[in-house]
This record gives sequence, structure tokens and C-alpha cells, in this order.
Amino acid sequence: MRKSFELLKVKEEKEFNNIYCLEKKNNICFPPSYKIFINNFLVGENGISYEMFYHPTFKDKRYLSYFTFSLKPEIDFSGFNSIEDSILFSKEIEDKDDIDYLTIGHCAIGGILLGLKGDKKDFIYYYDPDGYPNTHTKIADNIFNFVSALKEVMQPEEYLDGVKFYQLYKNWGDKTWRVKE
Repeated sequence: MRKSFELLKVKEEKEFNNIYCLEKKNNICFPPSYKIFINNFLVGENGISYEMFYHPTFKDKRYLSYFTFSLKPEIDFSGFNSIEDSILFSKEIEDKDDIDYLTIGHCAIGGILLGLKGDKKDFIYYYDPDGYPNTHTKIADNIFNFVSALKEVMQPEEYLDGVKFYQLYKNWGDKTWRVKE
């Protein structure tokens, strides 16, 4: 299975964000490593590439894989938020405009935060809403260390609604797996 930066989609040159304008508009200063990251990789809905298959019975696309942050604590990672959503979610969660953390990713439970200020700047935290009073756990020194510890995991066969792994195939150029009847 794929891991680390193999999971991410690289930005095309025309897709670069105007980070300076976003920072100024929202009174935020992104850490330098995060600026490099968001200038080079897609974030948001299409930022990470899942393995998908087309289910012939239900006639829809289904997830064949998911992602985990493999260091402790092990976390089921769902994907990165867009920059705009990261800012919006953070302001809502912290209930203020001058945010301390940027909500850069979402998980099965909780989220992935980027420290923006002081001795927390650049560090990546797992936010566990059920972990009160210790809701923030430092999990990586920066966004690149975080991505380095991501790995793709196949869904167990019992979650594929009657489809078996041996039935899956791809034709040349296909992005989605098909199911042999």
C-alpha cells in the first residue's frame, strides 16, 4: 500500500494560493513549513487520493482504503481541510478571530491541528474531543513529519458489501477499481 507523500496530489503551477492575502485578511501567520506544504500539495476535498471501487449492486463508488497516522496515538485520518475551511473551523471551535490552532485535517473522531503561536508554532496536534482535559496531543514536529507517518490501509473485506478482493480489477488508465461479476 501507499504511504507518506505518495498519498498526496501535487498542485499544478496555476493552482498556487495567494497565502499572503489569506494571512492578512484573517490576521494569521502560517508557519513557513506549512506555507511550503500548501503551495506544493492540494488540500481540501481532493487533496488525498483514496482507492475507490464501483459497487455493481448499489451502482456507486465506495472506499476501498482509508488512512492512518501510524505513530502513537494511531489515528484514522480522513483528509485535509481546504485552507479557507481550516480557518473557518478554527474560528468556530475557538470562538475567536485570533486563533491559536489551525484545523488542517479531519479524522474519524476529532481533528488535526497546526499550532500557530509561540512554543506551539509549527507543531501538529491531534484534537480528541473525548480526551478532556487533555484534548490536544502533540503528534508531529511539523506538517512534513505528519505526512511522513501516514499510510494507506485496505478496508477489511467484510466492509465491502459482498465484494471480494479477488473480484477487483482495473483496466489501463482506470482510477476506480471495477468488480468482476
